Amino acid sequence: MLMRAKPPGNMDAVRENPLVQVAAPAAMLLVALLWSALVLFSLWTQRDQLSSTAQQLARIDAIANLKKDMAIRKWASQVGGVFIDEDKAPNVDALSDQMRLQAETVTGEAFKMIALTPIHILLGIQEVSNREYGSKERLTSLQLRNRDNAPDEWETQALRTLEAGSEMVAEAMPRKGGHGLMRVMIPMRMEEECLECHRETLVPVGGLRGAAAVSVDLNTYWSAQEPTWRTIQYWHFGIWFAGLTTLYAYWSLLRRRAVEHLRQDQQRREHAAAFSAMAEGAVITNAQGDILWVNAAFCRIYGYAAEEVIGKNPRILKSGRHDDDFYRRLWKGLTEHGHWRGEVWNQRKNGEIFPEEISIQALRGPDGATVRYISIFSDITERKHSEEALRQQQQRLAESEARLRELAAFLQTVREEERTRIARELHDELGQALTALRFDLGWLRGKCGALGAPAADHVASALGVVEQSIVALRRISEDLRPAMLDSLGLAAAIEHHAAQFSQRTGTPCHVSMNREEFDLESSLATAVFRIVQEALTNVARHAEASEVSVQIDETNAGIRLNVWDNGHGFAIDSNKKTFGLLGMRERITMLGGSLEIDSPPGEGTHISAWLPYRETMPT
Repeated sequence: MLMRAKPPGNMDAVRENPLVQVAAPAAMLLVALLWSALVLFSLWTQRDQLSSTAQQLARIDAIANLKKDMAIRKWASQVGGVFIDEDKAPNVDALSDQMRLQAETVTGEAFKMIALTPIHILLGIQEVSNREYGSKERLTSLQLRNRDNAPDEWETQALRTLEAGSEMVAEAMPRKGGHGLMRVMIPMRMEEECLECHRETLVPVGGLRGAAAVSVDLNTYWSAQEPTWRTIQYWHFGIWFAGLTTLYAYWSLLRRRAVEHLRQDQQRREHAAAFSAMAEGAVITNAQGDILWVNAAFCRIYGYAAEEVIGKNPRILKSGRHDDDFYRRLWKGLTEHGHWRGEVWNQRKNGEIFPEEISIQALRGPDGATVRYISIFSDITERKHSEEALRQQQQRLAESEARLRELAAFLQTVREEERTRIARELHDELGQALTALRFDLGWLRGKCGALGAPAADHVASALGVVEQSIVALRRISEDLRPAMLDSLGLAAAIEHHAAQFSQRTGTPCHVSMNREEFDLESSLATAVFRIVQEALTNVARHAEASEVSVQIDETNAGIRLNVWDNGHGFAIDSNKKTFGLLGMRERITMLGGSLEIDSPPGEGTHISAWLPYRETMPT
């Protein structure tokens, strides 16, 4: 069978799956770390480039300053120095008296002038540059003529490099707490015009006499890069955050897909397990009708092993009891509605034909085309046997009820006939005898004057008893079968009975009829009268009403009878077998009618009966 593994109990198994709980978050964290590292590397690279740019700018400026200084020195050497006002001369040593002279202005004002050598000019320029622009320019040499110009460790190494033939030494020097210094040194080589002043150094022409060095603070150049660096930081942060957001969204999507995949897989396993375990048979076929899967119940019901039917068409199960039109209707329902449900007679492997209730559902793909059919069926042989037994039992019960109703109707007819016979005999036999006795006692009372008062009293008493007996006889006769019902008809009999009810109980009884007379068959007329009689009897015994209304309406289909009273009512469920209601219901049921009683406690009672004509009664 397909998918026998036991499925997880609920969706907690999906949420607790390692793929969802561990693998996916770990992968997401790893990717986020890699992305952060990539952004940090790019940021570090950009900073390194900015730092390199700052160093390059500082190096270019330093070289330019030094070359400018050397150009000024060369010019000063070529012109032999420059005379300036002695009061404005820089504070330099070794200015000889031979380099001083007296001068006067065009106005005759005398002032002293002093000649600055090229080196003095260069030192003055460096002093101003160091003071005004923060750079540190100075001259240095391995030949110590001035202790203030003694080279430091870096300058010593740079001088040796220049002495070896290099034309420039430049290096960025780190410094704690800042971006460091850019140090540049260019050589000062002996030239012909310099021999006059520096012959004592014994440096030949073209030899290294010293060097001009400059130290530039890189913080100044890095500060110029700060806006660009902040912009780069902002962009990198935005890209990093956008990347993490995208990664999270993508991870969430993957996680949802993973959860959905696991949920669907779980559902498939649950459905497969449910199909396999359920008592009903299940079959899955492809769109061409080939069997793809069956459950254990199918094998149990049909007697086939799964391997015997997989790949075959379900027509191997046909019993031959259904014609082609049946299957055309089946496929039409599947095509139009996507499902079909009904009863089919199929055949087991052993040839036994049996009934089954089957439900077929078409599964459609995204394009709307049918890709699978799922059939669920159950063997209803036992149910069919039970239904047949129940049908036969119901038929026997209906026949018994019909016979009982016929017997009840016969007994009712016999009872009415017997009542009529007894009432007639009481009236004809006993009534006539009592009437004759009353006449004889009346004659005797006229002859008793001579016998005295006691005899007359006894005769009068006997006459009174006879009179009471005659009245009782008439009442009993009327109760058994009112003569007026046979002689004057239903309407007159009901009005007479209502009048007697009012006279006997003191409760007004109003009668309303839509006919002056009803042309009804005897059994129906008797039933209407008896229902009114029983209803008024119940009012007199139990209702304590102050008013009663009776309404009888004849229609083309039957008689509608309504009786109302304003008594205290009663609980119908607790009194459905009392107050003559049972007999009333039986009488109406035998005639194919219906009875409704509405009796809210304290609000009176309404009895409504419907009695159809004989031709409209159910058979």
